[in-house]
Amino acid sequence: MSGQLPIVFVLPIGERGGAESVFFEILRRLDRERFSPRVIFLRDGPFVREVEAEGLPVRIQPITRLRDPLNYGRTVRALRRCLLTWRAQVVISSHGYGHLYGGMAAWLARIPAAWWQHGIASPEHRLDRLAVRIPARCIIVSSSVAADAHHRVLGTPREALCVIHPGVDVERFQSPNPHHLARLRAELRLDRFRHVVSAIGRLEPGKGYELFLRAARLVGDQVPEVGFLIVGEAMPRYLGYAASLRAQAAALGLGERVVFAGFRREIPEILAASDLLVHAATQPESFGVVLCEAMAAGRPVIATDIGGAREIVVPGETGCLVPLDNPRAFAQAIVSLLQDAEQRRRMGEAARARALARFDARRMVARFEHVLDETRIGAPRSASQPFL
Repeated sequence: MSGQLPIVFVLPIGERGGAESVFFEILRRLDRERFSPRVIFLRDGPFVREVEAEGLPVRIQPITRLRDPLNYGRTVRALRRCLLTWRAQVVISSHGYGHLYGGMAAWLARIPAAWWQHGIASPEHRLDRLAVRIPARCIIVSSSVAADAHHRVLGTPREALCVIHPGVDVERFQSPNPHHLARLRAELRLDRFRHVVSAIGRLEPGKGYELFLRAARLVGDQVPEVGFLIVGEAMPRYLGYAASLRAQAAALGLGERVVFAGFRREIPEILAASDLLVHAATQPESFGVVLCEAMAAGRPVIATDIGGAREIVVPGETGCLVPLDNPRAFAQAIVSLLQDAEQRRRMGEAARARALARFDARRMVARFEHVLDETRIGAPRSASQPFL
């Protein structure tokens, strides 16, 4: 349609994680009467095929190391040509890495750009310190915690920051597929457990899986009928970490009580088969999409009391927030909920209601569309200058 505005997303990762799930919902739900989304991936992977299956124009522009100036220059020029060919009206870059490429290409093409910084800014994040120097009409962050960190660490004026809480497909998590659920339970032999406690996310340091296993050992002493389900896979650089988790589970004597399920697409069914979700992060995260998914599925959440989890979980109402690096506190919270079915039910219902009211994907997309309009027609919010 002639009224559609081409919007180009620059995504640096070809595997699906929390940030990629957010963009997938946006890509699926953008008003096609007004916007025509297209995607440039900087790395190949299974998520590329998911986006292609939605019928969206996709291009893969492979990159090497950022420290290779020749490759960086070639890539930015190629991206610029693609943006001009697609007649992009706005460029949205994901993560600092994506903005170093997409933001620079947009600046060279004189196209308005926005940067969605999904993480929490830290003095150790050199790429973010570079990315913040690339012009952007707005910088999107996923929580107020992330906005505070970005302002404090990178010096961005608060008026240049826009908070958009990620959202999930609440209806999908409320209606798991019964056939997929039955197949999942049979494949993972979940019926041998009276209770299932799940942890979901990439297997990487900072997610707290080692703490989850220590808590599982303590829970098992009090609730012998419980099983623990770890859902996720490791990116290549963290394969050693994933192997260490299996070794830790064996050393703790957890045996078959811990199920490593690997990467799974059927997360609604995983949650339907679970009594509750545990997210024992040891490093602050900007948000926590999996927490919203669990709440949408009507499951209480037990999470570390740091980062964006504080904006998702209402302690005592939709779940529990536990002090950092405290496996005993996690174990106590898990046991308390497993032994009180009525409390689990009440918290699950409150969690579902909160997910629908605050973290539904439709709410997120409406806010994002408003930001697109502001980005396209507004004056730059940030005074950043390019670093090249």
